[in-house]
Amino acid sequence: MALSDVLKKKEATGEASAKEAKEKKNIMDDVRLVIAIIVVACIALIALIVYTTGVINQTNAQIDSAKQKYQQNQAEIANLLALQARSGDYIAQKEQYDSMISSDQLDSTEIMIDLDKFAADHNCVLESITFDDITNTGLVNQIAANVKINGSFADVMKFCQDTVNSNPIKRIDTIKLAKNNNTGMTAELVIVEFSK
Repeated sequence: MALSDVLKKKEATGEASAKEAKEKKNIMDDVRLVIAIIVVACIALIALIVYTTGVINQTNAQIDSAKQKYQQNQAEIANLLALQARSGDYIAQKEQYDSMISSDQLDSTEIMIDLDKFAADHNCVLESITFDDITNTGLVNQIAANVKINGSFADVMKFCQDTVNSNPIKRIDTIKLAKNNNTGMTAELVIVEFSK
């Protein structure tokens, strides 16, 4: 009896194991379940591909933006290096321009004496001179001198040329030329002088 009980138990256990294996096999044999699993897997893969493509496109856009910024920065660096290379020239030009503008106060008496001597050096006679008020342009102070000189045409022209080419720099705003009675020229000039 004991042997038969053991055999029955083995058969029962074997039948139960076979039945369980059959049920497990039956789950995979169900076509609907397999199709559902494949569809879910495909949808998950498609979603993953779409998401990954979006991330890749966004990363590519960021890379392109970074490349453009890099190229702009490289161009700016090249400009800065070129400016740095020329900075010595700019400093020399600034010093030259600074030397052209007097740092002395604008004194009408001193200007009148200098213009009278300058006219005499050019064979001209300073007939009259009047001054406007001193104005400040924000960078320099300036005063306009209304000057009337007499001399030959060549001497008056040389006076004008040397005036604008002198150091410290001066500017001639207007020139009116007229023939005078002594076969010479009378020139009415507005000469502007500058100061720092």
